[in-house]
Amino acid sequence: MKTVIFVIVSLVFGLLTTQAQTDENSSGSSSSFSITYDTDAEHKAFYRSFVTLDTDDNYRIKIKFMKRMKSHVKSYLIDQFGQKDMVIKDNTYSWTKGLEDEEIYVVKLKGNKLRINVNKELASDKLLKRFGLIGKELKEMTSQESGS
Repeated sequence: MKTVIFVIVSLVFGLLTTQAQTDENSSGSSSSFSITYDTDAEHKAFYRSFVTLDTDDNYRIKIKFMKRMKSHVKSYLIDQFGQKDMVIKDNTYSWTKGLEDEEIYVVKLKGNKLRINVNKELASDKLLKRFGLIGKELKEMTSQESGS
């Protein structure tokens, strides 16, 4: 079972790496990817995937975490972005900040999946640092140690 998971993780990581290498606009890009999976306890199987993509134009975070962590992640996002700016549609929670017709950032939580996209061309350095910190906190929050 662990071999199958390792092969799947390797394929996903390979595809992400290939996509990052073929993107013409991402000459200075970097990304990180981690999946944690533990089957030591029969009834406490744990998984999480955490991906950050940092290209010249965008900073993206994609997280898939345990369903039991959804309320904790949602509360954290409400603390960070506020209820006033939150839009709920079809069981998806989203926060968007824009400038004229362009989006500076989009945060979407649907079920146990979170996606964040920040337009680096429009975002200030302060905002980019804030999202870097948010990413670190979300990674820690969805890890097995803090989520148990």
